[in-house]
Amino acid sequence: SLFVRHGKGVTLTEDGKKLLNYADAVLELLERAVSEFREDSPKLIIGTTQTLAATRLPQWIADYQKEFPGVACTCITDWQDRLISLLEKEEFDCVFVEPRYLKPHLKSIFSFKEMLSILAPAGSTMESICSYPLIVNNIETCPYRRMLQNWVLSQTQSMPVLIELDTVEALSHSVALGTGISLLPTAIAADNNKLSTFQVPGIDELAIHMVTTCNLQTKEVYQFRDVIISSQMRNAHLICAVPGR
Repeated sequence: SLFVRHGKGVTLTEDGKKLLNYADAVLELLERAVSEFREDSPKLIIGTTQTLAATRLPQWIADYQKEFPGVACTCITDWQDRLISLLEKEEFDCVFVEPRYLKPHLKSIFSFKEMLSILAPAGSTMESICSYPLIVNNIETCPYRRMLQNWVLSQTQSMPVLIELDTVEALSHSVALGTGISLLPTAIAADNNKLSTFQVPGIDELAIHMVTTCNLQTKEVYQFRDVIISSQMRNAHLICAVPGR
């Protein structure tokens, strides 16, 4: 049998789960086949956060353009709840968001774990970093801001001083100048001798999902996903997963 009925509804059996995976794969192939016959000029509109746009997306788009030079790419940054809202309105082809923003009518087609580090001025020690102000994004729902605030509060039992900035470049530059500490992807600190990095259990990674709608999927989205996978499987800072694979 494929499912078991009970008082709260139905539950898929192991055979049911296997069939569901096959059904998802068939639907994905059908959607991609339909998009192959579109007559519109190919384009890809991506919604993302400022942090991802400043770190990984430029390389991903460059790799994608090498393989698919005829596709026009647009990348727009915004708050994650706003990204989801615009995806639902079909203004984006795909967005990159945290798991808590996923909804049943949306489809995660790829996910990865971004390795995070506390960035501190060069020469800092683990014992000293909690004494610095926190340099954070001015968006209160920013996951890096939330995670760093909670960790410092757990260590000091007092609310830390905040310095709010609105770009990744400004955050990392302020840390390098000795202004304070910030939580950002580890890759940002690569080859910067003005920064010290500290990985702290519990705030050392962040899951990110590549999400599209279930009823409007294009071949460009899946081509972009496959390029990302090919590129990032070689990257030690990412742990990748693809549903159904």
